[in-house]
Amino acid sequence: MTLNFRVITPDDSAGLLNLWRNTWSATYSLSLGQNALSIMLEDLERRGTASMLPGSGERGYCIASDHQILGSAIVAERGAIAYLWGMYVHPSQQRKGLGSRLLYGVASTIEVARKVEGRVLVSSPMAIGFYRKHSFAETGDETIEIMDSVMASTVVMSASIERLKAASQEFKFLHRDLR
Repeated sequence: MTLNFRVITPDDSAGLLNLWRNTWSATYSLSLGQNALSIMLEDLERRGTASMLPGSGERGYCIASDHQILGSAIVAERGAIAYLWGMYVHPSQQRKGLGSRLLYGVASTIEVARKVEGRVLVSSPMAIGFYRKHSFAETGDETIEIMDSVMASTVVMSASIERLKAASQEFKFLHRDLR
């Protein structure tokens, strides 16, 4: 299977909706509860990709095979900080290096920011572990509104862009088969 890291395009809408339905169902029913998941899925059905896709000054990326969107991430550079959200990998494709490839791909597109920052659900230890493995450090905590009054406790995590770009080069060397 050929995998490509690329910019999200309007043609990706159906694939992104499928990815988000699957990842949200696998993640949020356990971490936020079934009621919160239902609200989120209803919002996704009502608004489509508009609830997640980037606005002005933001960029969306994906990992895609020939037939399916397997991962997504959105980033916005605001001065010295690049904010990362919407980082999802299809549950059937997790633990295969796709999340690392996606994260490193996004880091390689950062032009000005010196660090990347994201919010990770406190109730998602697997995600916190993923970011720690990639040199992210916990820098605070916040309660955020995910969408339509779905509130969640998060850990603010950040990493140096320089460190992520260096790790990206090592990852590419070790995982040439993912190209």
